[in-house]
Amino acid sequence: MKSLLRALLSAVMIFSTAALFAQSGKTSNLGVSAFEAGLKKDQNIQLVDVRSDSEFSTGHLKSAVNIDVNSPQFEAKVAKLDKKKPVYVYCAVGGRSSKAMDKLHKMGFAEVVNLDGGIKAWTREQKPVVR
Repeated sequence: MKSLLRALLSAVMIFSTAALFAQSGKTSNLGVSAFEAGLKKDQNIQLVDVRSDSEFSTGHLKSAVNIDVNSPQFEAKVAKLDKKKPVYVYCAVGGRSSKAMDKLHKMGFAEVVNLDGGIKAWTREQKPVVR
């Protein structure tokens, strides 16, 4: 009985450790200036607008791809991104992109950055959008 309990505890510890390593990527929230600086500095960034298609069509950041975080296909679509390259996400004000950041982190993406305040903060600082 003791050996069975030890084996079970060992298995739980192994799976827990594996789950921690799978989720060990870096996440952060950046303000508009730092987010913009990151986009300019690193050409490998994958920029994702997680708003709806209709919101995306009203204006979005240059080079952004639209993957709606509330879509049933969200995980399948982001799974096509390179997990080793940074992913920068944004939405309208930051709530949905925070949700997306958490999902991407759990999926094992190495680095996920959220635009604090979303595209509304971006446009308040008169940063460019594509219409």
